[in-house]
Amino acid sequence: MKQFSLVFFIAVMFSSNSSFAQDSLAFKPSGKMIIRSFLDYSTGFGNVNDKRGFDMTRAFLGYNYKFSRTLQGQVIIDGASGKTAADGLEVYVRNAFVNWNDKGFNVNVGLTGSLQFSTQESYWMHRYVMKSFQDLNGMAPSVDMGVTAEYAFSPYISADLSITNGEGYKKIKKDKNMRYAAGISLRPLKNTIFRIYADVYNDDEKQRDALPEGITDVKYKNQYTLSLFAGYQNQQISFGAEYNRVYNKGFIEKKDYYGYSFYASAKLTSKWRAFARYDLTDSSEPAAFTSPWNKQDGQLIVAGVEFKPLKQLKIAPNFRNINADRAKAEQYLFINVEFNL
Repeated sequence: MKQFSLVFFIAVMFSSNSSFAQDSLAFKPSGKMIIRSFLDYSTGFGNVNDKRGFDMTRAFLGYNYKFSRTLQGQVIIDGASGKTAADGLEVYVRNAFVNWNDKGFNVNVGLTGSLQFSTQESYWMHRYVMKSFQDLNGMAPSVDMGVTAEYAFSPYISADLSITNGEGYKKIKKDKNMRYAAGISLRPLKNTIFRIYADVYNDDEKQRDALPEGITDVKYKNQYTLSLFAGYQNQQISFGAEYNRVYNKGFIEKKDYYGYSFYASAKLTSKWRAFARYDLTDSSEPAAFTSPWNKQDGQLIVAGVEFKPLKQLKIAPNFRNINADRAKAEQYLFINVEFNL
């Protein structure tokens, strides 16, 4: 598989060089800075009244350069993608990839965005307010090292394949396990999409989830993911519904978790939108486990409005109700801000 990826990449580069030679007289290479930040203020109510303050969850600084009409490269550093044990911000390389886009193909090679929930994010429309369902529940990394390839057979059907390390952009290392993924997107009607995605993540004992204390009688298998999505989007409204399931999480057989997410966003005026979302998460465990393992089981409700005074600025006051199955319900008021150049 690695040899195939190398041959494919060389073929892409050769084709791109040919296109560059043909278009060099008409095309002028150019680049642009990428600056994007997510900020928020939140305050809790009732039993979480002591939880309040400001936070920054994204701080992108990068550069995109177009070598030709079909070939471009991008590097982004995120200064707020993680926190140390002392709550200090950590800096990571978020993206470092080459992209080739021509004749129905869209190929990324390097540290690039995952295709697992990128479509869902575009229909949710409010990533700066909250991560989409799979990202929020840690079902897969949003960025990974490897190769992604998409091909549009027609305006009505497209398919994609991915071969990645599986650990995400914070752990880039060579080992024996890889994540192999495939997806199909159907657009039978105007503004409508149906998508199915599945992947397999090879078992590696070094990557296995830790077992609860005193538990030893479990079996290990490859981890699998299944995702189903339906969406509708036009200039006024956007709607999405998805079902996601991870089988054998952490390579532990029958340690599964799954859930549904429904969301909608509607344009009220040229500067205002309203949005709402409902998530339901549940899990199952091996017979040897003595108690449920997933603390995120339960319901999540988000509702708010978005104000966009400038093209580069979004402000979204919103209310959240987190109703966990095995903990007290929590309510928060958030004010989320996105700055994007």
